[in-house]
Amino acid sequence: MADITPVLDAAETRLMQAWLERDRAAVKGLVASDCVMMFGTAPPVLLDRASFLAAMDGGLVLTGFRFREVTARRHGGGAWFTGHVELELELGRHRWNGGFLLTDLFVRGKVRRRWKLVERSLAPVEANEALSDGIRRLQLWR
Repeated sequence: MADITPVLDAAETRLMQAWLERDRAAVKGLVASDCVMMFGTAPPVLLDRASFLAAMDGGLVLTGFRFREVTARRHGGGAWFTGHVELELELGRHRWNGGFLLTDLFVRGKVRRRWKLVERSLAPVEANEALSDGIRRLQLWR
């Protein structure tokens, strides 16, 4: 089975670039109509595709992004893309910048058979080397 990571990495980059450029048509082509996005705020908040598209016009503006440590794997008829992403976001007068954990589920469209985002989870990353080192020691494959 071929590695899906480069394919989804390219789709993710196109999606983030379209968000950055506020290109609604490009985002619509990459995001499924029934997509939901979970934002890791306290309490967490969901946006559907229509709400996200409307938010791009000024409610939730992406001004920069950079992917780090990404991976993807197929599961059933879909594929998961996960990684660490540095984001620069503006929410009204508030800035929400830094490292985020991104988890996206993609499925192939029924007509054009292109990968489309159906679910996204985005949460700020807690910087805690003691915790990450402790969890890393639990890995059996080290």
